[in-house]
Amino acid sequence: MKTRAQEPADSRYLYEQIYSELKEEILSGKYRKGDWFPPERVLKDRFATTHLTVRNALAKLVLEGYIERYSGKGTVVIYARESASAPRKALRFPWAHVILEDLDEANAALLEKLEAQLRKVPLPVRISCHGGDVVLQQGLCREAERNGALVILQPARGLPRPEGTPPAVIVISAFDTGGSGPRVFIDDAEGARRTVRSLADRGHRRMALLAAAMPSPGLQRGFLEEIAARRLPADAGIVRSCSPGAEGGAAATRTVRAAVPDCRAFFCSSDETAAGALAAIRDEGMTPGGDAAVIGFGNTRLARSLRLSSVDPGFEKAAERLFATVQAAMSQGALSTEVFPIIPEVCVRDT
Repeated sequence: MKTRAQEPADSRYLYEQIYSELKEEILSGKYRKGDWFPPERVLKDRFATTHLTVRNALAKLVLEGYIERYSGKGTVVIYARESASAPRKALRFPWAHVILEDLDEANAALLEKLEAQLRKVPLPVRISCHGGDVVLQQGLCREAERNGALVILQPARGLPRPEGTPPAVIVISAFDTGGSGPRVFIDDAEGARRTVRSLADRGHRRMALLAAAMPSPGLQRGFLEEIAARRLPADAGIVRSCSPGAEGGAAATRTVRAAVPDCRAFFCSSDETAAGALAAIRDEGMTPGGDAAVIGFGNTRLARSLRLSSVDPGFEKAAERLFATVQAAMSQGALSTEVFPIIPEVCVRDT
């Protein structure tokens, strides 16, 4: 007789078998409400299969309201056998429509993390950009609402949660937009504060923020607030706008250095801008990480390849939080109204 491990069964059908077996154990009372469910590794060994197959079986139990999964803690049974009511009706979405302001370097990194998480649900993903056009943003939201899709919206910068936003929407932004739906916001202001602290702790008493295009309003606010909190001189914080990309960052760095020669610390609103600042600093014969400092924003592949210090916005944490919110909504039949702040971290490297 073949064991399960020897069966050439398609994993799509195997996870259904595992789901059915585990569901029956819950219904029979083997596991009661509040009990910890066996971890993935135990179920993987028990059914002689892969983590992915077990994960798909557990995801279906979550969607039907039998179990709840908590990152880093485990899985808890939430179905009460003695209850007369049936499991909560699952909320279904045909797809998730991710509506971004633009598809720049940072949003591309965010989208990569989002897609990886939403594949676990599983939920197909569509992507649109509104370019800051509020009318286009509202039209995309209405179209998604007509089709019953979940909207993951990055609203136009500086604007609150737009009127007429459909109920099945999660806002992800660099500021708290207000409103009644779930919001995941990346606290760029706190990221800027931590950057100023990092530079000041390394002896820099004058520093520049190089902001390409339309940066998050939180970056400039946090930058100037922390300089004031550190009791640095009023002119210690220099804010310069610049063209996007490395060329813009290099030109802005040269302009600042010509006007304020004792400014040797540069915080840039993107890693591409920081790459230009890095080149300009080296052209002057200064050593980044020695007598000068450059910090980017995004912690992208570019930053890692250049050994560039950079602020990690926490896109992975934001994507995980979004996944947990979507998963909970699908199992409970409604979206929460919680606000989830994500705090960026400064990744210090050679520069």
